[in-house]
Amino acid sequence: MFPFLGFKFRHTNKPPLLLFDYDGVIADSFDVYFSEFTRACAELGFDRLNSREAFLRLFDGNLVTQLVKAGFPLRKLRALAREFAPVIEAANARIEPFPGMTATLRHLSAIHPVLIITANTSHTVRRFLDAHELRDVKDVLGSDDETSKVKKIRAARRRFSGYCAYYMGDTRGDMIEARRAGALPVAVGWGWHDIDRLRTGGPVHIVPTQEALLALFQPNRGSQT
Repeated sequence: MFPFLGFKFRHTNKPPLLLFDYDGVIADSFDVYFSEFTRACAELGFDRLNSREAFLRLFDGNLVTQLVKAGFPLRKLRALAREFAPVIEAANARIEPFPGMTATLRHLSAIHPVLIITANTSHTVRRFLDAHELRDVKDVLGSDDETSKVKKIRAARRRFSGYCAYYMGDTRGDMIEARRAGALPVAVGWGWHDIDRLRTGGPVHIVPTQEALLALFQPNRGSQT
């Protein structure tokens, strides 16, 4: 189905399975999420996420763990989820893809199996795929399917067992969770965390631009890394 002949990385001789995060990789959502999430926390009496850096620090690892480390009361986590979910569902209508990202996805999904694994909801991402006619994306695994990104990546790896999974993420936490799940983390340079921060998560590749991402996964690319 896919033209893998000659595709070779130093990591593996298996063909690539491309797993994409949604927010910060496909969707340019930071400003909306920062505004709405900090507002939801403040309404629950937690006002420590009052700077961009405090918010970004939540994504250095697992979000729930980082929230608790930041002092958010464990007993209020479910209330936060209830407060935030409908707000961000409505806010998704204001979020646009990064310029060029739909064309990048269209190209990559024509030559490799592509799935989207996200903390967003599956139906939000599927609406995006339908709106942009991205019919070759194989599946979406969202928070309504499973809350753990690690478990979702592992499920995708089992489903495509003959492939080597690469997870495209934009935060340090993405890099760590991809490794835990047995995927090779690829850091994108246009998302929420900057490249220096992403490096601390141990990505196998850093792609500063979409052009670099396309070049990385071109068939017949030899043994370049």
